[in-house]
Amino acid sequence: MITLNKINKTYGHGESATHALKDVSLEIKEGEMIAIMGTSGSGKSTLLNILGCMDQSDSGEYLYRDIEVHKQKNQQLHQFRKDHVGFVFQHFALMNQYTVYENVELPLSIQNIPKKERKERVYEALTQMGIRDLAKKMPSKISGGQQQRCAIARALASGNELILADEPTGALDVNTGNEIMDILEDLNKQGKTIVIVTHDPKIAARTQRVLYMEDGRIGDRVDEFDKE
Repeated sequence: MITLNKINKTYGHGESATHALKDVSLEIKEGEMIAIMGTSGSGKSTLLNILGCMDQSDSGEYLYRDIEVHKQKNQQLHQFRKDHVGFVFQHFALMNQYTVYENVELPLSIQNIPKKERKERVYEALTQMGIRDLAKKMPSKISGGQQQRCAIARALASGNELILADEPTGALDVNTGNEIMDILEDLNKQGKTIVIVTHDPKIAARTQRVLYMEDGRIGDRVDEFDKE
């Protein structure tokens, strides 16, 4: 599904340059659920941003099925994100001036999906996340776990097959974090491909494969877990 070949990314110039990614090569199969671990500054979030086309590499190849993503221009990358990628962030990235329903609906509005279909998709996603009854609530009036469920519902409503999660449990207590991982595991069983950046080895152990990044590279150590 995804092939990265010798991806490089540098921020800044000269002596102040930061080589965030160095010849990163990676394959992700459709339907996989993998974790990326590493210390702060190891390149984890940069890699996730390039997978989600929130940032572009300086060199190397990014193939998504038959799409040569590394050759795409800005507008094409924007369309790629809308068509293929759902994001889940540590601090939820909800818009506080909008209700739970409106937060989930907003990406669909941008895609010019008809109002009736938007409503069906939003309520289906909220129901799947167990927060349909919170549709009219503002994000500030619900718990952190409920906010993260809203963020996942937003990713689901778009129907995208790839979910990228950057520390999705980092702002949550242990029990709520486990509930969020239960949800992500269920989505993976339904066929979603999920990539999670995390510092928590207990979260990583719930995935099928763990990659370890160090100094902008994927290390030799790869842990694989048999999920039955």
